[in-house]
Amino acid sequence: MARVIAIAGGSGSGKSTLASALLTALGPQSAQVLPLDAYYHDLAHLPPADRERVNFDHPDALDLSLFRQHLLALKAGQAVSCPAYDFATHCRLGEPMMVLPRAWIVVEGILVASDPVLRTLYEVLVFVEADPALRWQRRLARDQADRGRDAASVARFWKRAESTFEDFGAAARLHADCVVRGESPASESANSVLRHLQKYSGGTRR
Repeated sequence: MARVIAIAGGSGSGKSTLASALLTALGPQSAQVLPLDAYYHDLAHLPPADRERVNFDHPDALDLSLFRQHLLALKAGQAVSCPAYDFATHCRLGEPMMVLPRAWIVVEGILVASDPVLRTLYEVLVFVEADPALRWQRRLARDQADRGRDAASVARFWKRAESTFEDFGAAARLHADCVVRGESPASESANSVLRHLQKYSGGTRR
């Protein structure tokens, strides 16, 4: 059965970077990444202005049920069709992404630990901690370059994201098995996680 490494943390903390570093360290034949951000609900039925008013940092914005189903399937050794999501339009694209089962499945996202049921599916929960000022600069750069948003739009999303993170995401630190710094080199943080994996005994966490 596949085992799951979950990476939580605030926006811009370095979760995706750590996930990529773990994939490199474990090797593509041993690990696969399943990003929670791919599971936002499709908002094609809403006018563009209404889509902008959705709180994308709230658990209700995500199809956590589908994410859980796919994670269970991967743990059981089955491939899944992960949604492909367009952050500029807030809509799912037509072609899903095939995710193959591996010995380790790496999941990452602000809200990966917001649901107690999801937490029972993780063998290891990692929390990435980083200074808020650094996280803001990273999010600003990412959303402008990758998600087609202007600075004013990013600022609105950021303010709401930080408030929602305190309500639903920050508790992940209390449940974390391993805490790393988002300012540290990703390879160094990945090594810290791998050292923790060496202690893995085979039981699921709670």
